[in-house]
Amino acid sequence: MNKSILSINSLSKYSELFQIVGVIGLIASLIFVGIELRQSQQIALAEQQVERTKAFVDVYNTATNNGLAFMNFDNDYNKEEIFQVNFWHIFWNLSETDYLKYRLGLMDENIWQSRYAIMKRFKSRNNMTKRVCLMREDVWNRKRNTLDTEFINLIEMTPSIDCNELK
Repeated sequence: MNKSILSINSLSKYSELFQIVGVIGLIASLIFVGIELRQSQQIALAEQQVERTKAFVDVYNTATNNGLAFMNFDNDYNKEEIFQVNFWHIFWNLSETDYLKYRLGLMDENIWQSRYAIMKRFKSRNNMTKRVCLMREDVWNRKRNTLDTEFINLIEMTPSIDCNELK
């Protein structure tokens, strides 16, 4: 009688073990596919946000080229101030996009920390005239109604100067 390890009788002894290994392999494959699908969805969400931001940048640039301050058409701004107001709108849209990328794990921690530091400096309104401070505050108050709530809460935690205390 041939007692080979590969005989039918000896393989049947291991059939339960083979089934368990097969089930573990199947479960591992499903987990991997699930992780890949989740990552693909996160990347798609970030890409959608980037596209929306690009569309807004086009609108802001069109307003600037036509001498209009976005969302504040009745003002006494000069050309430089119109550019600044529209730039600040762009800045907050780009910052929200960066926040989303960071929140989804698509941005390196060091890059996020440097971007966040810029956002905090921007929101603090340090080293500026009262007029510029009031303009920045007006832009933030208009933008905050259109931005992600978590992002707004993060930025609102930054202490900022009361513009009325400036000269």
